[in-house]
Amino acid sequence: MGGELVDVKMLGAQFQMNWSNKLPHINHMTFARYFIPDFVEEDKVLYLDSDLVVTADLTALFEMDLGENYLAAAPSCFGVGVGFNAGVLLINNKKWRAEAVRQELVELTEREHQNVSEGDQSILNMLFHDSYAPLDQNYNFQIGFDSGAASHGHEFIFQIPLEPLPAILHFLSQDKPWNTHSVGRLREVWWHYHLMEWSAITEKWRQAGIDYPVTVYQPVMTCVNLTNSWHLEKIDYLVQALPEVHFYIAAYTTMAPELMLLSRFENVTLYPNTFPLLVEKLIQQTDVYLDINHDDKLSVVYDYISRFEKPILTFDNTQSRELPESAYAGIFSAERPEEMVAALTAYLDEKLTKTEIEI
Repeated sequence: MGGELVDVKMLGAQFQMNWSNKLPHINHMTFARYFIPDFVEEDKVLYLDSDLVVTADLTALFEMDLGENYLAAAPSCFGVGVGFNAGVLLINNKKWRAEAVRQELVELTEREHQNVSEGDQSILNMLFHDSYAPLDQNYNFQIGFDSGAASHGHEFIFQIPLEPLPAILHFLSQDKPWNTHSVGRLREVWWHYHLMEWSAITEKWRQAGIDYPVTVYQPVMTCVNLTNSWHLEKIDYLVQALPEVHFYIAAYTTMAPELMLLSRFENVTLYPNTFPLLVEKLIQQTDVYLDINHDDKLSVVYDYISRFEKPILTFDNTQSRELPESAYAGIFSAERPEEMVAALTAYLDEKLTKTEIEI
């Protein structure tokens, strides 16, 4: 509660790795943790696998001093495994960024992925075997190792007290608590949290005097573009500079990764493989048409714009050859996109003023 959910899209050639992984219950996304420094700005990052449950306050974990270590991690399988377990990592993100650790991990994986037994966990151990801080097993209690511990006779693992519950329960291995049948302990804890309603979670915080009101995203103004190209001039800049404006981007074909990445923004909606009727409705309902796509233009869009009398803004390098300059409400230099932002802000202010008058 009180956190921020960031929608990261790992699309593009730099993420198209053909790395093998010998663990059947783990897919290629396990390697995504390599790229944390590319998407997270904070200097310290807590990485958590998706098959675990947090049962207690983790403030003390965040306050841990990593020093010059690259990360902190708990021993694999209570010390009977190899190295550390990568399901819970307190990462020195500042150090990872400064020393280009992501690139080291990528290069090491390219060389060794076919030779290691535990995917990225093996790679992380190879690189950080002597430069990580030990983490107490309370913060990565690998309860999912029960079947492995039993089959190898590690009785001491079953003698470790489970009251109070460890702060982080890690249901590793293929014996997941959500399987129809599972021999692991504390399966009921996972189901307890899985079945918990959001209202119960928010009520707990409310009782502690912390209230998080529900906010509904409602854009004040909308813009539309119909494109036949992946290249939309300064679209990232416009989207981030105008959070109160919603951008609808449509195409009659599938969209390239460069466009699909825009879906990470809350104020962007993409319509790949759309159809003319939807485009017509979008333009009818929009406030401004942005003629900012490069390459071939789709002339049908100009018919819709004319029919519904919508203003068109463009850049000097995306202006249509089919239209006279007088057809545009504004033509702006691609070198000065802030001028288009100013023009859109003026439309936004005008709409806000009109709304206030109507109220």
